[in-house]
Amino acid sequence: MSRTPTTLPDLDEDAAFREKLRPLAARVLPGHALPEDRITGQPDAPDSRTTERPVVREIPQEEPAVDDGSVAAALKIAAIRAARGSKRRFEYLLPERVGNALADDADKKGMSAAQRLLEILKDAGYPVIQEDFTDIRKMRRR
Repeated sequence: MSRTPTTLPDLDEDAAFREKLRPLAARVLPGHALPEDRITGQPDAPDSRTTERPVVREIPQEEPAVDDGSVAAALKIAAIRAARGSKRRFEYLLPERVGNALADDADKKGMSAAQRLLEILKDAGYPVIQEDFTDIRKMRRR
C-alpha cells in the first residue's frame, strides 16, 4: 500500500485563517491587543474571568505554636548556611585507586568521602571552616 504525499497549506499565506486566529492572538499573545472586536465591531470588552483590581483575601494569622526545638533547629541551620555560603557541585576525575583509597579511609573514620576530602583540604591550608563539615540534610528538623 503506497500513500501519496500530501502537502499542507501554507498558513502564513492563508489570509482567511489568519483572520480567524486574530481574536485568539489578542487574548493570548502579549502586545497583540485589538482596537476593537472583529466580530461585533464593539470595543474589546474585558475578559470576564479577570477583574481590573485583584481580589485580596486576608487570611487570619494564627499565633504560631512556640516549639523551642524546631525554632532552635531552624536558627542553627540558617546560621550554618550563612557561615559557609552557597554550595556548588564540582566533578573531578581521579584515578580509581585514589578514589577508592579516599572512600576506604573515610569509611574507617566513620565519615563520608566528601567530609574526608574537606578534612584533607583543610589540613593542606585551603579555607575550609567548621560549618563546611555539617551535613544539613542529616540534621534533625523536628
